[in-house]
Amino acid sequence: MLHAGNRQAAIQFLKTHQNEFNSETEKDFLEELSSVFSVQDIELRPLVNSFRTRKYKVDMSDVAHLCLQQFLSKHGHIILMQIINTHVTIIKKMNVPETDTEGCEETGLRSEVGINGYVEQPLGTGADREMRELQEAIRLIRNNAHQPLRIFAVNNAVENASSGVIPPNMDKLAVGFSTTEIRLWGINETVLIKPKYEEPSFTFASNIPFLHQFYETSNRMTQGGAVILRGHTDIVHDLRFIPESDILLSVSSDKDMRAWRLNDYTCAAIYSGHNYPIWCMDLSVFNLYVATGSHDRTAKLWSLDRIYPLRIFAGHFLDINCVKFHPNARYLATGSADKTVRLWDKDDGNLLRVYIGAQSTIYSLAFSPDGKYLAAAGDDKSIFVWDLATNALLTELKGHEDTIMNLDWSFDSQYIASGSLDGTIRLWPTHDHIKTVNSNSSNLVPETESPQIYSTYCSSILSLHYYNKNNSLVCIGTVDNL
Repeated sequence: MLHAGNRQAAIQFLKTHQNEFNSETEKDFLEELSSVFSVQDIELRPLVNSFRTRKYKVDMSDVAHLCLQQFLSKHGHIILMQIINTHVTIIKKMNVPETDTEGCEETGLRSEVGINGYVEQPLGTGADREMRELQEAIRLIRNNAHQPLRIFAVNNAVENASSGVIPPNMDKLAVGFSTTEIRLWGINETVLIKPKYEEPSFTFASNIPFLHQFYETSNRMTQGGAVILRGHTDIVHDLRFIPESDILLSVSSDKDMRAWRLNDYTCAAIYSGHNYPIWCMDLSVFNLYVATGSHDRTAKLWSLDRIYPLRIFAGHFLDINCVKFHPNARYLATGSADKTVRLWDKDDGNLLRVYIGAQSTIYSLAFSPDGKYLAAAGDDKSIFVWDLATNALLTELKGHEDTIMNLDWSFDSQYIASGSLDGTIRLWPTHDHIKTVNSNSSNLVPETESPQIYSTYCSSILSLHYYNKNNSLVCIGTVDNL
């Protein structure tokens, strides 16, 4: 658990099960184990380190060994297999009379087959109960353990990097800069092909004619393998991939949204409609619509086959810093510097709800995958969670020491991930307190449900997003030096 970064889960696991080991020979080991809170602590604790590194010898007859293999293979206990292979050396005893092994699969290990003098009970009694308890323990561990966090760090870009995004297949990394450029890298063994101009194969609202000579000098590949996309005239604030069409979208302080073809790295279309800088954007399910939020206090709805917005959402009193589509794509949420979150009907532009509770600017929004809850965060350093059906503020999650810029909800709805200017990422368990905390409660998450905290060592976090693949959490950040 500690190797996976699950410190709180490891502490809880030890507290739950340490009473089962109460012999004097285990007392010193348990005391030492209770002082281990990180992977580094293991090396400093001789008993724990010895337990982790040594292998234990177990005398076992051929019949018992065969029955054990058949049982593990039949019931698929992969975790037990890994533990046995890593920490146990099986010494086969040849002087045990052979018995018929056909009954192993049907009745379990025979009671007359010994393993270091231990007489195995029939699976229908104590062994069956122990197996059920083991399966329950494995289930609890799987439920409590968090999926891995991956951090992609952009080196020497603390002053200039302003946005970042990775597509669902995780083969590219795009970063927007205050220098007006967008840089594209291949990741996870993906190598970007050198740009070569091609006629567009996808029809946009407006195709931008590029001269071959201009294209060669404008969008080029660096020696490090990055492709530079040029076209914006001001800071690039947000990016989104449309993997199915091999398209990258970008918004900028130059008041425009651009669509870039990733087959030849050219700008396919420019979408104009905002009167001031565009701060944010979001894609609806199936990538049918794009929403943008701006300094002009409006959000706009777009379709890529139109150069003008389909809908304008007006009502905020200050900048719209974040926009988010509901999972069913029928609603759009907007977060603003006016300290409110608003929910709109996408089809007619009508305002449906105003969510209050925040005392400062909102910078990030996230819907739960089931569409029942909405989370928001910003300068308050807290996460607010509302029930969409009742309009009630369910809870306020506190703990960050600086502005929260990023939020996302895990695909199983069990965790909210938050990224802050304090350089940390926190995973907040949501299942229990969202169901039990009422709108009048000021309680935080209970101590047993405290968040997992990860130090990213990043100067800024550009993006934080859960991906369908293994429900893994991916962070893009900037660092001064790797």
